[in-house]
Amino acid sequence: MINLFWSGLLVALLLSGCGWDGTATRNNDFTPLTSIEIVAISSTIAAHTSTRLSVKGNFSGLYTRDITDQATWSSDSPSVAGFTTLTSPSRVTGLVPGAAILTATVGSITTNFNLTVSPATIATMTITPANPSIAMGLNTQFAASGTFSDSTTQDLTFDAAWSSSAPDTATVSDSAGTKGFAQAMAVGSATISATFDGISGTTLLTVTEAVLQSLTVSPASTSILSLSSTNFQATGHYSDGSTADITSQAAWASSRADVATIAGGAATTLSQGTSSIRATLDGISGTSNLKVTGGNLTGITLSPANPRLVKDTTGRMTASGSFSNGTSRDITDAVEWTLANTAIANVTTPGGNLAWLNALAVTPASAPVAITAKSGTITASTNLTVTAPLLQSITIFPSSLELTDKTGARFSVTAGFNDGTTQDVTANTEWTSSAGTIASVANSGLAKGRVSAVAAGSATINAAYGGRTASAVVTVRTRNIQSLAISAASSVVVSGNQVKYTATANYSDGTSADVTEDSTWTIDKPNVAVLADSQNQPGQIVAVDSGSAILTAGFNGQTQTVTVTVP
Repeated sequence: MINLFWSGLLVALLLSGCGWDGTATRNNDFTPLTSIEIVAISSTIAAHTSTRLSVKGNFSGLYTRDITDQATWSSDSPSVAGFTTLTSPSRVTGLVPGAAILTATVGSITTNFNLTVSPATIATMTITPANPSIAMGLNTQFAASGTFSDSTTQDLTFDAAWSSSAPDTATVSDSAGTKGFAQAMAVGSATISATFDGISGTTLLTVTEAVLQSLTVSPASTSILSLSSTNFQATGHYSDGSTADITSQAAWASSRADVATIAGGAATTLSQGTSSIRATLDGISGTSNLKVTGGNLTGITLSPANPRLVKDTTGRMTASGSFSNGTSRDITDAVEWTLANTAIANVTTPGGNLAWLNALAVTPASAPVAITAKSGTITASTNLTVTAPLLQSITIFPSSLELTDKTGARFSVTAGFNDGTTQDVTANTEWTSSAGTIASVANSGLAKGRVSAVAAGSATINAAYGGRTASAVVTVRTRNIQSLAISAASSVVVSGNQVKYTATANYSDGTSADVTEDSTWTIDKPNVAVLADSQNQPGQIVAVDSGSAILTAGFNGQTQTVTVTVP
């Protein structure tokens, strides 16, 4: 017996030293229940009212906890007070004035509680909270309190009958277990009433416009290349269950401004790294994880080097970036272009990886104009010379084309001048077709001179520049396509590298045609690889982040796929 005493004392001291306060945090099946106690708000209730009882169990004097859900209940005077509520079996209702002994039983242990049912009658009813205001879609719990003829007060939330004057605006539950629970349905106001024994209490519930509850940013996580741009969207989730695009309303921030900047949901990446993109509205925020890949820019190469143009002509400029991870790619659209003398020439960027150099005036002798491309602190420059020789001839190349319907090819025009120089003036030439229903020719932007075969037959393509003309014949034949093939130097691409894929159509007569520019290209996982520039560089992709993506080419009812792997 002495050993048991000291063991119990040691356990008690250990538990006390650990900061245990005597309240159990979980059930156990090894410490026996030794006694129970009935706990009530009051030992007296008015007739026709109820109160909920609870049972506290004592486990060998070591701890106590609520075990109400394990108890069974009985009354020695069920005509005075009884347990009649199925949804709340521990709730006792006073039926008539008198006294009753209530019994709770848990297993083999019982305890009693003396309840008095008074003859007091209700005098006034009060509902709390008073005149609340909540947003549409939210809810609130009302409570009803009664003051009785004997000056006592009692919670009547369960015993009162609840109603709303405008259930389309706000509803209130009168069901056991949820009594007084109100939900805001529409903007407006509703009078909430609780009635007991003919006495009512009211309060005015005002429902306001739905409020923002949470905010999500999409995509939730994304990988993109350095010196690129991407768009994020903020979606607001409101108290009424509705959602809305709040991209333009939100305040945007990047945790790493050296990695990426963002405004209005449009992010621009600067260097390799990670950043958390945050959108905030009305104090509520959502975030997205942005991973920037492809290395940091170390150098820029301009092409052509030292361009030479004839006045009033246009030439294409390209900026290629070299990166810290040893990769390179076209960054024409990511650099800032400037010219030392905009009266001599300017640069226009219509979109994508495309920049046009436009010669406006002749450069002074031995004074070429500097062209500069800049990204951050990295710059590259070259010199432009603009001349004004006399045009002597133009030549179209090739002199003729044979195409299969639905395919295309390019013509170019070379101008010869009296100083012995030549220049590609395809972009400055006016292009027409003698039969557009057989072969059409593009006459705008980078597509100038590109012929599209429409139907079998022949057409003459005319090119006009500087008052001179040249022409070529296009013959279109109809062939049955058998298959489409995609090829590339390698299907394994290092993050940040740009690779060209070629689409080839194979026909039933054994011929084939390059249809790269005629195909529609898609890629399924932009976090792995993206199209470099679908408009100006069809079939070219840039690897973004490790993984595999499916590149698809579609042409003339045929599709073909290839797996792009980024290690």
